[in-house]
Amino acid sequence: MFRWSDLWSTKIKIHEYQANELLNEYHIPLPKGKVATSAEQAQSISRDLGGKAVIKAQVYSGGRGKAGGVKLVDTPGEAYEFANRLIGSTLITHQTGPEGVPVHKVLVEDTVEIDQELYLAIIIDRVTQGPMFIASPSGGMAIEELAVTQPDQIITQGIDIALGFQSFQARRINKKLGLSKELASSASHIMDSIYKLFIACDCTMIEINPLVVTPDGLLAVDAKIELEDDALFRNCLLYTSDAADE
Repeated sequence: MFRWSDLWSTKIKIHEYQANELLNEYHIPLPKGKVATSAEQAQSISRDLGGKAVIKAQVYSGGRGKAGGVKLVDTPGEAYEFANRLIGSTLITHQTGPEGVPVHKVLVEDTVEIDQELYLAIIIDRVTQGPMFIASPSGGMAIEELAVTQPDQIITQGIDIALGFQSFQARRINKKLGLSKELASSASHIMDSIYKLFIACDCTMIEINPLVVTPDGLLAVDAKIELEDDALFRNCLLYTSDAADE
């Protein structure tokens, strides 16, 4: 049975936009978007996306949406107003404590038509001391909460580091997720790419929550990546210039 307490805790966090850069290198489908450091930039990016956009505070904390750090805007003007309020402010979430965290950047992304939300992650399992995929057909929820309230919705698949991620393991996960043949092919590609990224960059976690089903296929709408701090000298230093040690 999956136990969240079995995961390693040593980690370095990077921002969502940095995680997206890594995912893009491994050809994992993402919404169009760019990072902005000013309200003017956010407005310009929104205009390039057609007006409607999702604006997300780039902070090292979950629960941004409930704390007012994520907003769907309909016009470039709304993008400017929201980004202007958010950038330079302090965001307080259930993970930050009352002191909150400063917002220096926002990610401005294209809106997505969502048919279903899935959960997909790969972590280091403390018991086996190797990689393990975690998936669920109930995306968008905190996996810790889901493991307690709906443990039957958690799918786990350990990976033998000597053999790597195998196609039959992807098929097993896809079957439990209930994906169609077309979506299963895309999901298998995403899982294989995530595993390669996980190994190449010495990650301790790659979490996509949610991985969404759209009319055009799968998209990684929200990604979180954590790196092994002892391996930073070797990999991904470009993406950790403002990484947070936890």
